[in-house]
Amino acid sequence: MSASKQNGIFSFFVKKTAPETEEFRENFFYEQIATLVGAGGWRVDFLNKKSYFDKQLQKILETPDSYRPSLKHALHFFEMNFHETIINSYHNLASGTPIFDEVIKMVTYTNKTFWAHAISKPDIDNNGEIVGLKGVVVNVNKEKERELMLEKAIDLVEANNSRLFTFANYVSHNIKSHVNNLELTSQLVETQKFTEDQKELFNNYNEIAKSLNRTVSRLNEVVSIQTKASLPKITIDLEETLEEIKTQLRPLIEQQEAYIYTDFSEVPEIEYNQEFLNNIFTILIKNGILNKSPSRKPEIKAYCIENDKKISLIIEDNGKGYDLSDRNADQIFHMSRSTDNNENNQSVGLFIVKNQVEALGGKIEVKSKLGYGTKFIITI
Repeated sequence: MSASKQNGIFSFFVKKTAPETEEFRENFFYEQIATLVGAGGWRVDFLNKKSYFDKQLQKILETPDSYRPSLKHALHFFEMNFHETIINSYHNLASGTPIFDEVIKMVTYTNKTFWAHAISKPDIDNNGEIVGLKGVVVNVNKEKERELMLEKAIDLVEANNSRLFTFANYVSHNIKSHVNNLELTSQLVETQKFTEDQKELFNNYNEIAKSLNRTVSRLNEVVSIQTKASLPKITIDLEETLEEIKTQLRPLIEQQEAYIYTDFSEVPEIEYNQEFLNNIFTILIKNGILNKSPSRKPEIKAYCIENDKKISLIIEDNGKGYDLSDRNADQIFHMSRSTDNNENNQSVGLFIVKNQVEALGGKIEVKSKLGYGTKFIITI
């Protein structure tokens, strides 16, 4: 084939190729982005009294190609509960309100409902006059449906929690009254005339009543956590609070020859619930002492630090520690956890501490190694 013929063939294609304009590129990018995000545009021309939908909005609203939008039928594309909102927004935008930005429920031409994010603005000419309105509609039906499902699930959980709270409150108060009656009855019984077997049986009865009383008291604590968590926080001096707890625990501290070291120089005060903080200090210090290592005297360190604007209260001990290698660390806070000494079982106390911390929006972590000790890190 000759060069002239080749040139002739290629020149045919060259002649058919139109130069790509800036407007063409902008329209192409707009259409692709609009398709990706499910967005369509519209415009109302006050001067010519006409309305316009772009191709993407026609797809979203499922209108036929021959459909011509009109203000007269505009409300047909909105769910009835939103008609008043749309009418008010139209008048507000036409009067100069800078923007309308809401999630509303719309209706397609084929009568399908969907959630949409609608953004509208006045169309202003070079003289500053409002000559129309313009806006975009984004189909957010999947996202909104997920949001509504989540809200429904949250409402269901809150309702269940409320019912459980009411039930637990009812049970704890009713059991408490029966336990008090048992203890009162045991105090009125004259044991001098009992045989040895009867005395032993009655002592067992007393121990059961006392144990049940402790359990009910703990249950009352758990039930009241959410109520107390809603109380206003106050400024608390950490050193002063810990000294008060040490005074309350002095018999146990002296008996076990425990040492307690503190350093609150970095963060001397925190905003917190006083009752919760008292219980946190009490339970975690007692836990460190009662779970001491048989080879050394118990040592407790309490300090508070601030890192990346987050405050952490840390309490660590040199006790027996826990083997957390083959289980989740959170299991240490379960009430069902067993210990070597049931009388000194701290699992209920640790369970309450965790719930108190989380009720105030905080987090508690535990780091421990068997034979070396345990560190509790409370993020305020």
